[in-house]
Amino acid sequence: MEFNWPWIFLLLPLPLLFYVPVKKQTRRALPVPYALSEALDKLQSTNKLTLNSEWISMWAIWIALLAAIAQPWHPGDTVVQPVSGRALSLVIDLSGSMERKDFMLDGQTVDRLSVVKSVAGKFIEAREGDRLSLVLFGREAFIASPLSFDLSAVRNILDVAGIGMAGRSTAIGDALGLAIKTLQNDPSSSKAIILLSDGTNNSGSAEPESAAKFASERGIRIHTIALGSEDNESTRTGYATANSADLDEKTLNAIATSSGGNFFRVKTSDELRSVYDIIDQLERTESDSPPVVIQHDLRHWPLFFSLLVLIGLSIHRWRAA
Repeated sequence: MEFNWPWIFLLLPLPLLFYVPVKKQTRRALPVPYALSEALDKLQSTNKLTLNSEWISMWAIWIALLAAIAQPWHPGDTVVQPVSGRALSLVIDLSGSMERKDFMLDGQTVDRLSVVKSVAGKFIEAREGDRLSLVLFGREAFIASPLSFDLSAVRNILDVAGIGMAGRSTAIGDALGLAIKTLQNDPSSSKAIILLSDGTNNSGSAEPESAAKFASERGIRIHTIALGSEDNESTRTGYATANSADLDEKTLNAIATSSGGNFFRVKTSDELRSVYDIIDQLERTESDSPPVVIQHDLRHWPLFFSLLVLIGLSIHRWRAA
C-alpha cells in the first residue's frame, strides 16, 4: 500500500495542542462507611475505564481520517495506453441537400446523412489511440465535440445529428475555421481535418480557400470528400435537378491541394468506405506511450473503519447514559 500524500501524517500530534489536563482537587478526607467507600472506588475505576476507551476510540478515528486524506492506494497491473499521435477533426455537412435519397445502404435507398452516419461512425470507432473532434455545419457551424479519446461519445453525437439542425445552407469556410481552432494549439505530431460536403459554400463569413491556407501554415492537412451520386433520374427523389448539381468539386479540390491533403469524389456507399480506409492509412502515425500503473483507491477502508468506531462509541455513550 502506498500514499499519495504521506506528509499528512505529520498532523498526527495535532490534537495534543488542544489537550488541557484537568487538575485534581484535594479534598479533606471524611469518614464514610466501608460499603459506601467501596462503591465509590468501583464507580471511579469504571469512569476511568470509560474515559480510556473513549480516548483510544477518538485517536483511532483521527488516525483513520488522516489515512483517508493521505489517499492510500494499491498498485495493480501495468498497462500501456495505445496512442497514435494523431489529432483528427471530422467536419460533417448537415445542410438540406443531405436529405437526398441517392445512396444505397444494406440494399435500401437512404438519404446521404444516413450513409455518412453509418460509414463515418465505424471510422470513428476504429480510431483507437486517436483524439477526435467533431464539427457540424449548415448555415451555421458549431463544435459538437472537442478533441477527445472518448470515441463512443463522439459517435453518439454524430448519430443524433439531424439534417437542418444548423440551417439548410452550407458554410464550409466557417466550419473549417472551427476545426482549425480545435487543432492549432494541440501538441499532436499529426493533425488533419476530414471535410465531407455535398454542396457549395453559400453561407458564413469565411472563405474556404483562405481557411485552407490558414490550416497549411499551421501544419494541418485537409482531406475533402465530395459526396453525391451522378444519378440523373431526379424525378424519383422529387428534385427537379440532378442530384449533384450543387456540388462544388473545384473548391473542395482546391482546399485539399492548398493544405497538402487529398481530394476524393464519392458516388456510392462503398466508395465512401474506401475513402475513409485510405485516409486512415494516410494519417497513420505511431508514437511512444508510457506505461500506466493502475491504481486501486483504498480511501474507503479507513473511512469505513472510522464510521464503525464512531457508531460503537455512540452506542457505548447511549448505554452509559
